[in-house]
Amino acid sequence: MMRNICILVCLLLILPPVSAQQSSLRPVSFISYENSTTWNEAQSFCRKKHIDLVTIKDETENQAFTSMKGWLGLYRVDKNSQWKWSSGDESATFFSWADNEPQDYEHCGFKYSGTSKWINVACDQNRKIMCINEKLVLVKENKTWEEALEHCRSLGGEDTANPAIMYWKDGYDLATLITDDDHNYARERAQEATTDEVWTGLRYLGDKWFWVGGELMQYQDISSCPAGRCGVLEKNSKALFGTRDCRKRRNFFCYKIP
Repeated sequence: MMRNICILVCLLLILPPVSAQQSSLRPVSFISYENSTTWNEAQSFCRKKHIDLVTIKDETENQAFTSMKGWLGLYRVDKNSQWKWSSGDESATFFSWADNEPQDYEHCGFKYSGTSKWINVACDQNRKIMCINEKLVLVKENKTWEEALEHCRSLGGEDTANPAIMYWKDGYDLATLITDDDHNYARERAQEATTDEVWTGLRYLGDKWFWVGGELMQYQDISSCPAGRCGVLEKNSKALFGTRDCRKRRNFFCYKIP
């Protein structure tokens, strides 16, 4: 009886109150705001309301918001430091600097509307804000499965002062991978991970496998007596899933709840 109660409580903590079938994980959207803040304030704002300040990885993405104006997620500590993106502290490899940029003593990226070229300015200036929303987010932090779940559910949504309902607020969850395209896209993104495997929202509890987002379990050949009780995507394998010890630490995928 005690075991059944424990399983029920654990399920209530992990599962959301309503299940839903997700749509494609690929779309990325940019959101601009008219209010002006410093770069650090803009970063905090975007992380609270969306995912982060805008990250641009190639010219296709760069052209996608030529008409928009605001802070980029691009920053460096000083003139001798590497440029990084705010999201994941990822090293920048693509740049679209305007002529005579970047300047030595200005350390945050910004772009004007009507151009695809960037400038760098002092981070304490007040500028407009550009945030990014992604349906599938690769988090390059090494966490246990439970820690990853908590991290994903802290993204987006409205703040709440009540810890008892922390898990129920709208926003993000550990990712569910349903379609072939979901798996292919997730594996593409996983190539950027710093671990060989990436946590997903697949979990074994109460004698059954389930997705923490509430979607229907589609895998037919998954073990009913697993050695590992949490699901991963292996970036160097074509397998749809792998199962591992939930206490191990690795990168993880969050996804936007439909």
